[in-house]
Amino acid sequence: MSEFLDISRAASEALARGETVCLATVVRVRGSAPRHTGARLLVWPDGKIHGTIGGGTLEWRVVEDARAALVEGQPHFKNYVFDTRGGPDSVGLCGGSVDVHMDILRPDPTLLIIGAGHIAQPLAQMAALLDMRAVVVDDRNEWANRDRFPTAADVIVVDYEPNTETLAPIPVPMTPSTCVVITTWGYDLPALEQAIAQNPAYIGLVASPTKARELFKRLIAKGVSPESLRRVNTPAGLDLGAESPAEVALAILAEVLAVQRSGSGQFLRQVRGRKFENLLDDTALAGEHG
Repeated sequence: MSEFLDISRAASEALARGETVCLATVVRVRGSAPRHTGARLLVWPDGKIHGTIGGGTLEWRVVEDARAALVEGQPHFKNYVFDTRGGPDSVGLCGGSVDVHMDILRPDPTLLIIGAGHIAQPLAQMAALLDMRAVVVDDRNEWANRDRFPTAADVIVVDYEPNTETLAPIPVPMTPSTCVVITTWGYDLPALEQAIAQNPAYIGLVASPTKARELFKRLIAKGVSPESLRRVNTPAGLDLGAESPAEVALAILAEVLAVQRSGSGQFLRQVRGRKFENLLDDTALAGEHG
């Protein structure tokens, strides 16, 4: 297998697992250097690598810079010099230099909707408009199907045993690129337990205060820590005065987007500052209509 195909496959597999990685590519070589233009290295946040751009000090330095790029979430461009005199900034003694571009590869954000009821349908439809992969999970074939969810990336039927409240493992990795919305009254307890045990960016629970309190009490009795339960957003969504299923779905996705983009969830006029506070009091504006 060629180096390009090998790196591409490794990157695709990482993204499918919900992992964010950095792809470091040698884009220019001047003079003598250990690898050619086009050499690639895949770097994970923990320092794990796949591929090589020459090993040694150069590769070590690139891995460190790639990890920094992952922390910042921004691509980097770096020049590395092989100084024949050595020195702290040299990455070797070849006498040449290489330019390396580091790009951040992120998995597509996934909206995992557990429960295929009336709120789930507009959730999946709106998620597609936001370029999110909507995955719908339910234990009922008549609810979880393509006819009801034509825009979903996947529709999955899982087994649920109500007598023991046992839900089969949901076959979707709940990673930091995944937002989970639980909108089912039948198996919300085991669904919530599975979500809390993983690391999604967002967990939203559609439930009344009484229902949520009951679920939390039972989960604590099963050994789930209160700190873990504080990750659960319930009731899910922003306060939009929502009533219909579509309005509730809009409120939930607004909260999901605020979490993804670190938004405040406030009115923009309250956030953007003084530029917009007193538009009608502006003397220049008043003069135009005086």
